Amino acid sequence: MIRLTLTFLALSGLASASDVALDEREWKLLTSENFRVHTVLSDERTTELLRQLEVMRVALGNPKATATFQAAVPTVILALDNDADYQLIGAPDTTVGFFISDQRENAIVVQVNDQVHGARTILHEYVHYLHRQNGRVTYPRWFEEGNAEYLSSSRVSEESYDYGLPIVSRLQTLTFASWLPMTDVLELSDLSSLTIDQGDLFYSQSWLLVHFLNSLPDADESIPKNIRRYGELVVDGSSRVTAFEQAFSLKVDDLDDKLLKYLLANDFQFRSIAIDTALPDFSPRIETLATSEVQIALAEMAMRFLNDKEAEQWFMKALSDDATRPRAESGLGTVYGYRGDIAKASERFEAAIYLVSYDFRMWMDYAQFWADRISVTDDIRQRDAYGKRLEESLRNALTISDATPELNALMGIAYMAQGKDIDEAIEYLITATEQSPTDQPSRLLLASAYLFAKRFHLAINTAESVLRFEHESNEITAAADEIIRMSWDLLDWPSE
Repeated sequence: MIRLTLTFLALSGLASASDVALDEREWKLLTSENFRVHTVLSDERTTELLRQLEVMRVALGNPKATATFQAAVPTVILALDNDADYQLIGAPDTTVGFFISDQRENAIVVQVNDQVHGARTILHEYVHYLHRQNGRVTYPRWFEEGNAEYLSSSRVSEESYDYGLPIVSRLQTLTFASWLPMTDVLELSDLSSLTIDQGDLFYSQSWLLVHFLNSLPDADESIPKNIRRYGELVVDGSSRVTAFEQAFSLKVDDLDDKLLKYLLANDFQFRSIAIDTALPDFSPRIETLATSEVQIALAEMAMRFLNDKEAEQWFMKALSDDATRPRAESGLGTVYGYRGDIAKASERFEAAIYLVSYDFRMWMDYAQFWADRISVTDDIRQRDAYGKRLEESLRNALTISDATPELNALMGIAYMAQGKDIDEAIEYLITATEQSPTDQPSRLLLASAYLFAKRFHLAINTAESVLRFEHESNEITAAADEIIRMSWDLLDWPSE
């Protein structure tokens, strides 16, 4: 099964490493009403982060939404305080904050210290989470990052949440550095080729552009509308520059002058939202984590970065504690499955099942293992056998908890691998896409199922919805294009 991973480059910075091994440091779990953070930061610093996240959720999110760690696709936050430990987990060395999203969960890992802008890093990453809550709306990279900077530059008082505050470091960069061409800023999607200085400029210019757009009349109504229009134009074949000009009614040739005047005017108006419920009873629960619990959390985060080496070491250490041994065995099954070692992976998963058979996550790990086996074989008999094992794992998971987006998507794969009723497979996949509307692999699977069922118009429409959300050329868009091509080739006009 293809997993969709959304990554976001954050601010660059360095910090010295601790002399104590990462898993042996003092870790705390801080839990507020809607957030859960595994952290090595001080209680005071983490508490302030949680408070600002809670206020930010009230001010900018959906207050009726399920708590992030209890949602169908929960959010996990891991807070570190130095660059060496951050990289040890597997996060890229050009970042200090990373957001990863798939059908199972959203994960944020951040480095927070005095050198890397403290609370604003984690708030920046949380804005990306809020963007995901907006459903099937995607954003150009300049807006994704510029808006995260704009909203995360904030402060909290008992009366209000203030955001859009001037950022001194961004103003300094814009004042003393030679700007990137605005055409480059509008067109960039992959920032990995940028130098640190160029990356700093990209973030600074993106922040300035978003701040400028928010200063225009009726910004609250026009910006969402213009962003949607931008996406439609890009999907229809317009260049990003042309799409920007048409959607925002601004000429790119004039943009440098407008932004420079806005910068020099130095009149950066922040916004305030009154918070009647100013969290008067805010008091996060704090518990010290056992070393084995820390090892599990670190190993699972490392595997999100496909860092199987460190993940294996942490999972192996966690085997020594009876409380974490089942999850460690299951985690090792995932590690060996990633390496393609079916025998060792099966052995570990079966050991986990022997120890405890009522762990939903463990059964989902096992199910994902069989789904991965299906994805790498063309042998019909093997696919059928793997499909049976996949369905069996999912049925066991359903005895423990309700279906999640991941479970429904995997059940669709199990049915298709076994050649079962394609309509039932489609129903599972439809449910998965409804539960997790931003997940592209589920939508691709649904398009493939429609193609297999000879429902060509639906296959085309579904694949086109993937392209409308994705914007960038990658393996996701290539697969969607292929489904569209095959559907048109097989389409029997005039009826479906």
